Amino acid sequence: MGANGSVPQVRAKDVKRVCEGRQGWLNKAGLTNTKMQKRWCAIHDLRLYYYESARDAEPKGVVFLRGAIVTMSKRIKNAIEIETGSLITEKGVEKRTYFFTPVLSESATKEFGNEEVIREAKRKAKIEVDTWYRWLQEEAAKTFTPL
Repeated sequence: MGANGSVPQVRAKDVKRVCEGRQGWLNKAGLTNTKMQKRWCAIHDLRLYYYESARDAEPKGVVFLRGAIVTMSKRIKNAIEIETGSLITEKGVEKRTYFFTPVLSESATKEFGNEEVIREAKRKAKIEVDTWYRWLQEEAAKTFTPL
């Protein structure tokens, strides 16, 4: 969901303050816009906010995690797939699919021929995607947790 009237207009620094450390850089794509775009992301209140930078005044978009299915993608290697609106049938809940992957370190992309650097970057990316996957699953599970 792009930044428009239906997206909560929350500054990145405000989300950063309340997201309990569940923040960082990810690449994001969707089924229609398949080009990966680097985004600063943060999880708070059943939402994954994504911004162009950690200093933006408003998000580029928000992934609503209420009723979402969060899985490791079978379509894109080392990616998290989020299907919004899959587990709830409420009017106005948008059904959409997003993909998020870790951002490779600059040293890995600059030293593409160096096997050791690439191996280490892949190891770090796996740790990062596993961490984000756990965070997103925990947040989406709150859909069914009594208050």
